[in-house]
Amino acid sequence: MRGILRFVAGSIVCAAAAFAQAPPAPAPDPALPPRYEVEIIVFANRDFDPAEERFDTARHGFGTGSAAALREAPAFDDTIFAPPVTQPPAAEPFPPVPVDPVAAARAEAFAVRPLAREALKLGTEYRKLQALSAYQPLVHAGWVLPGLPEGDSVPFDLKTLGVSNPRGTVRVHLSRFLHITLDLTYQPPSASAPAPGGSDGLDEIALAPQYRLQTTRSARSNELHYFDHPAFGVLVRITPVPAQTDTGRRPAA
Repeated sequence: MRGILRFVAGSIVCAAAAFAQAPPAPAPDPALPPRYEVEIIVFANRDFDPAEERFDTARHGFGTGSAAALREAPAFDDTIFAPPVTQPPAAEPFPPVPVDPVAAARAEAFAVRPLAREALKLGTEYRKLQALSAYQPLVHAGWVLPGLPEGDSVPFDLKTLGVSNPRGTVRVHLSRFLHITLDLTYQPPSASAPAPGGSDGLDEIALAPQYRLQTTRSARSNELHYFDHPAFGVLVRITPVPAQTDTGRRPAA
């Protein structure tokens, strides 16, 4: 019996010593900013009549340079113009550089990346807008960003997502509260016929107006915020991202 007690006591002492020697788990870096998911829906108001009232419009060009992107670049065979070039032997690969976990964590904390389609949470709101004849959904997208002060935050340009109408930026910064700043310009599709020309045979083309929404508002996380303009509207929701689940997938509710 005494032998059994000595064995148990020795096991406890060994376990306590091993626990004391084990390094403590690293504490989260307080210098790293919190992370947020920003999700938006932009929709057009089909019942909007621009003749009813004068609204803020943008007079600068819209969608410039898009035609150049559609043209296919000519292909040439370099062997026609120059003799073949002998390729030098491949260099020996460099040994892998060890990854600094602290630097990797900081890079991830300050990174801005788009959300996958399956990670978006406003699917119900988007489908409701689709079902209403008065509205036309234009954009449903989201991204993850760090919560930074106003002077350090960078506006997110919708062209990063391949969106050109509306065009502009959405900015989220964190001071005492979260703040959303929108600067978006929407151009409704136009089917206007050219106005009758003069005696020189030239016609005047009526360009569709562009409507701009510029506003800043404080916001609470996990709440749906609506920004209204007679021509179009914007829904925005900001969701905190738990540090343990910031892997590109939807975090647990």
